[in-house]
Amino acid sequence: MSEEINVNRDWNVKVNLSGLNAPTGAKKVPVEVPEGFYTAKVTDMYVNPDHKPNRVILKMTISEGAFKGVVRTDGLNIPKDESDNVRYYWRGLAESAGYSPAQLDAGSIELGRDTFIDRDVHIHFTPKDKTTSGYEQIDYLAPSEWNQQRQVFEASNRTEGAPNGPSGSALGATGGGSEGTTKKSDVLTKLGLGGQANA
Repeated sequence: MSEEINVNRDWNVKVNLSGLNAPTGAKKVPVEVPEGFYTAKVTDMYVNPDHKPNRVILKMTISEGAFKGVVRTDGLNIPKDESDNVRYYWRGLAESAGYSPAQLDAGSIELGRDTFIDRDVHIHFTPKDKTTSGYEQIDYLAPSEWNQQRQVFEASNRTEGAPNGPSGSALGATGGGSEGTTKKSDVLTKLGLGGQANA
């Protein structure tokens, strides 16, 4: 094996490598989160003055369950004035983060990054393939409303996916149809929500 001629092996480089991610070649595969009700911690909020200076971007990390740690991004426009309807969405976000109606009905209040950062928000997430807009949709719900809608959603999914026969009795109800089949109306009645959704 021939040796290289005229090479310098006495070299060094001064460089700061802190805070960098090594290029491992691994591709970041996006995680597809299914429709559902999630709690998520607000991990960042910012405005990008060069891109959309009138929109606050939210980064939320799902707090529990099979998708714990997955980040979802949303954005809310900054209200232009007291008649701007985007205020309803800010109200929803604030209630979702646990602020009470009494706190939010105190007249003009100041909201900022510190209002939401590190707080859990209660969301209904719809993936883009189930929306008409072609974008993911995040709805912010007060904890009690989130819990109620989540129960209906989960009961409905159990009922619609249940096979016939004794094992199809999602909550032990047997309905008036075939033996062992649970009707959605029976499940909603057991949850005390019988009149709130179509059976």
